[in-house]
Amino acid sequence: MKRRHFLGLLACGGLGGASIYSCSAFKYWPDHSTFFNACRNSLPTKLANHEVVLSALTGIDTTQFWDSHVHLIGLGDSPSGIWVNPRSRTWWHPWLYTQFKFYLNASCLPPNQSVDAGYLTRLKQLRWGRGSRWLLLAFDYAHNETGEALPALSAFYTPNDYAALIHQQFPDDFEWLASIHPYRADCVEALERAFAQGARGVKWLPPVMGINPASPLCQRFYQALARLELPLLCHGGKEHAVSGMNVEAYSNPLALRHPLDQGVRVVVAHCATAGNSPDTDQGPNGPPKKNFELFSRLMDEPRYQGLLFGDISAMTQINRLEYLTAVLTRQEWHSRLLYGSDYPLPGVMPVVSLRLLQQQNLITKVQAQVLAQLRPYNSLLFDFVLNRQVQVAGKFFNPAVFHTRSFWSGGKFTPS
Repeated sequence: MKRRHFLGLLACGGLGGASIYSCSAFKYWPDHSTFFNACRNSLPTKLANHEVVLSALTGIDTTQFWDSHVHLIGLGDSPSGIWVNPRSRTWWHPWLYTQFKFYLNASCLPPNQSVDAGYLTRLKQLRWGRGSRWLLLAFDYAHNETGEALPALSAFYTPNDYAALIHQQFPDDFEWLASIHPYRADCVEALERAFAQGARGVKWLPPVMGINPASPLCQRFYQALARLELPLLCHGGKEHAVSGMNVEAYSNPLALRHPLDQGVRVVVAHCATAGNSPDTDQGPNGPPKKNFELFSRLMDEPRYQGLLFGDISAMTQINRLEYLTAVLTRQEWHSRLLYGSDYPLPGVMPVVSLRLLQQQNLITKVQAQVLAQLRPYNSLLFDFVLNRQVQVAGKFFNPAVFHTRSFWSGGKFTPS
């Protein structure tokens, strides 16, 4: 089997783009004769000043630009406290191993540093735009319903204290979101501690962490989020990129009625653009509907105006393109959409096909050529420019989608 085809099978089995749609589209990969990120430094001035890049900045106030979805990962080869499931580091679990290797390649780690330190060094190098900041995501263990942590069923763990420390060391570069499992006995106390350390909200990935957003066990946590006026960034829809408990039933966007009805602002990651769930509005065994359809229903309910939002991270990836057009054309949503990169995924070369985007007339040939050159130098700038340039019949993402600072900079502490 040719190396290219072998790698394609691994990618279809193990990366965030895993789906029938993405694998059938593999004939479009790799773009521009590369499967792995070349990880170049020092963005050439000519490329930085190209019209495709400069036009993406038109109407953008970079002091209001906070990337809402940046994963803080590593190997725990420093005092960070990061932990990675050993299954990801052995060929006995080939899909997890392949996925892990692609993420490391996408991170473009500098030599002669630990993975933890190198990841942060590269992330700082990629920061662009005067006054811009990246919102780093902590990640809690999976837990069972008695509140016991389950490392064996967890993909990785990034402590809140580590994310808080990075923010304290580099306050002009990084903000952060805590990750707290709501079944923990100390979940409210942990939330208040995170808030005191400067957390801007909370990140959940329910199917991987074993969180049922509709469970009564979450109610006291929702009440605390509402009291502190902290938003919840919650994955919606089928999860491809991270392994863990993988309880697909917990991906249903309709379960997010529970925090919304408690007055919590909820940001649904990727606008729930993957998979199907039962339409529980028609009963617990309602007919299956696309998760994006269920998310759209919630977005269109007047009572959730000002409470329900979506982030557009990963929507230019191959397995989500069928929904990108719908989100671009729903212009009335744009004031409720938040930009996020889902870093390091923009540097995972197979999951974004510029050729496919061009063939679907979402970007032009010139834009595809410039983006391909830009990507190995700065995958974060690449992702921003791509999201600014994609269009359907002249409809683009409104600049307000990228001015996320005002959304995340609220929150107030009232002692319980």
